[in-house]
Amino acid sequence: MKPYCEIVAQIILPNIRALVAKELMEKYGFTQQAAAKKLGLTQSAISQYLRNLRGSQTNVLEKDEKISKLIEDFAGKLASGEMDSCKTVEAFCTLCKELRKSKILCKLHKDAFPELENCNICTC
Repeated sequence: MKPYCEIVAQIILPNIRALVAKELMEKYGFTQQAAAKKLGLTQSAISQYLRNLRGSQTNVLEKDEKISKLIEDFAGKLASGEMDSCKTVEAFCTLCKELRKSKILCKLHKDAFPELENCNICTC
């Protein structure tokens, strides 16, 4: 049995990174290399995000208006240089907390482990 933190690491973080990278490149004209540097990743990781080889379940996050807005704001602040490393980590944590509140994380966890049908840990 995997705790929801593993779902975050395996599904959520790659999805957030993919969406932020796409936003940086499409809206702010970043190159793959520049987006990678802002996110602390390699250019090849960004390439894989863009080709949907990583973070390919982004539609789960894009469907939620509040999450989409947080991701757009995150990308905008990264692009403008407003965010240092600590604020970037904080933004990821804020997104994760919001995913718990909105029960998106809970749904993904239960999809992966149907035996958690009556679980309410994510909403505690």
